[in-house]
Amino acid sequence: MKLKPVHIITGFLGAGKTTFLNHFIKERLPERIFVIENECGSTNVDGGLVMAGVEEVVELSAGCLCCSLADGLLDVLAEAHKQRDQYDRMIIETTGIADPSSIVQVFLENPAVEKAYELQQVICLVDADQVEEWLKEAEEALRQVAVADVLLINKIDTVSQGKLTRVLSVLNGINPQAKVFTGENGNFPISEIMSIGTVKPETVEPSVTKSEGHQHEHGENNSHKITTFTLTFPSPLDLNHLQMDLNRIVHLYRHQVYRVKGFIAIPNYPNRVILQSARSTFIATDGTPWEDEENRDGKLVFIGRGLKKEAFERMFNRHLVEYET
Repeated sequence: MKLKPVHIITGFLGAGKTTFLNHFIKERLPERIFVIENECGSTNVDGGLVMAGVEEVVELSAGCLCCSLADGLLDVLAEAHKQRDQYDRMIIETTGIADPSSIVQVFLENPAVEKAYELQQVICLVDADQVEEWLKEAEEALRQVAVADVLLINKIDTVSQGKLTRVLSVLNGINPQAKVFTGENGNFPISEIMSIGTVKPETVEPSVTKSEGHQHEHGENNSHKITTFTLTFPSPLDLNHLQMDLNRIVHLYRHQVYRVKGFIAIPNYPNRVILQSARSTFIATDGTPWEDEENRDGKLVFIGRGLKKEAFERMFNRHLVEYET
């Protein structure tokens, strides 16, 4: 059974998510798209999305997806699966104040969902003029940027080149792995965006390598103190022994660790293992094969608030094992 591709669109209030969604749907014609909209409070979703290409719109308005996700979203996904012959693709547009990592977790760790759907990427829209203020004032905005595979800087016509350069630098400081595009009125290169994936080895592995050596603390006067750093492992990790510490990270450091993403080597296994966090769990998926005679250096990028690289380095290094000779 062919898996239905899913895209998550997030972004803070007024960033232009629905405008971009309409552009996405128009560009993908004649595909039929199933849309899940999530807004807090009363909205008129259908009024904003009555256009060719929309197969069905389901509105989740009983709170944010990040809060009431388990029952509501899973129920919708189960119902949508029964109608799978009636649409080609699914898009979830989150409320502006949602933490999308909860949604990512459902698609990466729920066995029933994994058998029916394939999460393609998390797309985060930001308002070029407002994003710096959002990042100072709202934890949710920071998490949206940190979780994204793709960052779309919208409304660039409203800012100077100098401010746009500063915004690019700020976003890269928070999430150096994300692919960044700039645009106006929600218009961005859809086909290029769709080639970038949450768990696709061809996009995850190069982005993690690009981030190596990048250590940044966002905003000297910002109480959030967003930290981004890369850990490198020169030998394999014992994934079974590491599991307990991974559980510690997502539970004890849940409010500090926004995102972990990368790949590691494990003993006697020919492929990279892509490892990433999604809210309260770590997910391991298969990566590309290690090349012969290649140094199998693992790399994990951490994004969070007030994280100390040395502490995580010690935690992971005690699970390193030697290559067999």
